[in-house]
Amino acid sequence: MKYSEQVLDHFTNPRNVGVIQDADGVGKLGNPVCGDMMEMSIKVEDDRIADVKFRTFGCGAAIATSSIATEMIKGKTIDEALTLTNQAIAEALGGLPPTKVHCSVLAADALKMALADYYRRQGNLKKAQELVGDELEGAGEAACEIESAAPLYWNDPEAIAEVLTQQYPTLNPLDLSLPALFRRILNAPGFSDDPDAATEELLEKIQLLWHEEASE
Repeated sequence: MKYSEQVLDHFTNPRNVGVIQDADGVGKLGNPVCGDMMEMSIKVEDDRIADVKFRTFGCGAAIATSSIATEMIKGKTIDEALTLTNQAIAEALGGLPPTKVHCSVLAADALKMALADYYRRQGNLKKAQELVGDELEGAGEAACEIESAAPLYWNDPEAIAEVLTQQYPTLNPLDLSLPALFRRILNAPGFSDDPDAATEELLEKIQLLWHEEASE
């Protein structure tokens, strides 16, 4: 797997690492099962991100996307920061391998979670909910037709990808972080396996199979 010079630079020399002790908002995403865990804390002054720090446990791409994302939003207004997309993060790093695009999604989602936390602390629960969104957004009517589908197991990633394609016909799987993908698999009709048996490599394989299935 070949990484760009920008990815290697941000991996070996990450910016804004740490924690803001008196943060105005904190976003945490991921779990050990999915491989990557990320925490982003922000300080807001005059509606601007005056400071931002991150802590990431994961692969080089996860660390690099976290690092460059903090650089891209530091000093920006909240509205400007919210325009940051995973595509912009990946482009700023000179591109990412297809199996690592989910890392840029995780960074963008961590920012949204931090800002949602900021709005919750401000008492603006409506705005916070808008940022968090519906976890299973994008599920289509096809989900109703596959409720009685055969049991799904980790050892058949192709079948899992096929069900996800039917359940989320309008969703681009590459727009999901691995934690978000993991939760959708657990909620898939017929899923009957041990959640703890998942691995990062397996989830990345399912994500690519889903992408290929949806692209046909």
